[in-house]
Amino acid sequence: MKVRIHAFIAMIALIVVLATAGCLEPTGTAVNTTTPEPTPEPCETCTVPEGFCGPSSVCPGEPVNGVYVFTDKNVYRIGEVVEFGIVNCGDGRIMFAHPSPWRIERWITNASGGMPGNDTDGTWEMIGYVSGFVQTTTWPLHPGETETVRWNTTGWNTPEWGKEVRPVDDNVTLTPGIYRIQYPWIGISRADRIQYVEGNLTFTKEFEFV
Repeated sequence: MKVRIHAFIAMIALIVVLATAGCLEPTGTAVNTTTPEPTPEPCETCTVPEGFCGPSSVCPGEPVNGVYVFTDKNVYRIGEVVEFGIVNCGDGRIMFAHPSPWRIERWITNASGGMPGNDTDGTWEMIGYVSGFVQTTTWPLHPGETETVRWNTTGWNTPEWGKEVRPVDDNVTLTPGIYRIQYPWIGISRADRIQYVEGNLTFTKEFEFV
């Protein structure tokens, strides 16, 4: 009888030691060994002004004469596809110097110039423009018309045919910062005659690379 009692006490002592050392899990408790999924980034929403007639789910810039430049997001990671374009929500035809008048610029600090945010130690620098041959003839953007471009920023400064955007030179690389799409325009077409605009009036939309 005493032998059984001693054996029982020894078994209880062993269980207590194992539980204290963390070798035993509570009954019915499952151990989760899977890696938790990363929390997805929240979807970006953009404020679309009243009177905007362009594509849905885009981020328009400030209008000039009812014309908007837009991007599909305000913030991108380098390597993503940037979709941008221009839409004429005004009443008259807008005339450009050629069918692909846009250019891509980057804000450079510690340089002569002004903007944005009253920073007098910076300036805009052109880094990209349309790829391929451009016919030098006036190009109208009629009311309600939209033109869009897809810019794949993965290896975009490598010499490949068929890309819509080309760098000003092969040494241009993208870095985090403020960028903009700019459409310089030459005038308004009325009755098949161009009314040229004085000054450097342009349609622009800023965005950011992170």
